[in-house]
Amino acid sequence: MSTFPKDACYQTANTYAACIEFHLDEHRRRGFNSSQLITFALDPNPDGEDDKNLPPQKLSLTFSTADVVVLGWRLGLIADYLRDNKLSAIGILPKRYAELERNAAFISAITITPIEK
Repeated sequence: MSTFPKDACYQTANTYAACIEFHLDEHRRRGFNSSQLITFALDPNPDGEDDKNLPPQKLSLTFSTADVVVLGWRLGLIADYLRDNKLSAIGILPKRYAELERNAAFISAITITPIEK
């Protein structure tokens, strides 16, 4: 069960977020210690340039043990919380919520790729 506010795809911490948790679906969560975050980048989604139904933004996070790619709309807000170490969790929302709140971030996909030893 998600702990996100209603119709939201992220959760913030009031102070330092020790962990960033990724809610992949109702039953699967993956968490990474925020001190293991090496870098992040917010870029246009190359697949979304020609198809307006695809997410226009891609947020890439590199942790010491995995790479995470987040696709969505208005991800600058998520990047800001990440930069300020206040992002505690993100999850996917159904497409019907994408335009519900035009100023809120919306995440449509999260892919986690472990880094092999």
